Amino acid sequence: MKDFFHTRSFRALMGTVMALLAFMLYSAGVDGTLTASFFSLFSAPMERVSTVVVNNAATVGSSSAETGELEAQIRELQEENRKLREQMVDYYEMKQKNEQYESILGIKEQNEDFQMVSAAVISRDPAELFGGFTIDQGSLSGVHVNDPVITSDGVVGWVSKVEATTSYVTTILSPETKIGVISKEKRESGVIESDLLLADEGRVRMSYLPADTKLEEGDLITTTGLAGIYPKDLIVGQVKEIRVSDGGVTRYALIEPYVDVKDVRDVFVITDFYGKGEIREAQQATGE
Repeated sequence: MKDFFHTRSFRALMGTVMALLAFMLYSAGVDGTLTASFFSLFSAPMERVSTVVVNNAATVGSSSAETGELEAQIRELQEENRKLREQMVDYYEMKQKNEQYESILGIKEQNEDFQMVSAAVISRDPAELFGGFTIDQGSLSGVHVNDPVITSDGVVGWVSKVEATTSYVTTILSPETKIGVISKEKRESGVIESDLLLADEGRVRMSYLPADTKLEEGDLITTTGLAGIYPKDLIVGQVKEIRVSDGGVTRYALIEPYVDVKDVRDVFVITDFYGKGEIREAQQATGE
């Protein structure tokens, strides 16, 4: 035991005690300022941590509340946007119908005997070289094969196939299409035909013109109504060029249709008109 008082451990312990005693006496003498500073050296970081934790907790609470409000506002705005989109769809649908009705009225004013069905183009075959397309009206709407298809700008084609609720339209660019046409100004008539090359240019040919034809570029071409498929006076297009046929005996005119059948979106099917089919039926009855 006696030896313990001479060890380094005892001397170190006594040094620590004396140092603490001296520190206490000095602290008492200087009003505890150094002690406060000493303890503040360690307490300040803890206070800052505490403050940050409290503030973060408050911020988190505040953010949660604000986030809830923002989420509610976002949901409300999304619902308003949904309703606005529906209203826009209704608006454009109504606008489209109004435009169609205006077109129908315009056509009906000039052709009171026309019975028409408005239709929208619902599909196109990219491989179809002559611009044929499917519309959203069929036999349930009174559409029949051979019914002419038009817009307010002019002839589009004719119905070549009918289902219950859809129909297929063969356009004026197809080689299957034959239309009797006339220039009212020059009183010259012919037949509208087409082929692959012309269809690629978006044009048709007015064939069987006399060698001394008086047709000129810009002349208006309309239907004659003589075949019983198309009513008369439907606008087809205008003359772009006069050419000589291969035999050199007759001439033909290149016609540019007023309707771009490869881009048309809305059409009218003429389901009935005065004289529909009468000439064709008469020709069939006489064997012509």
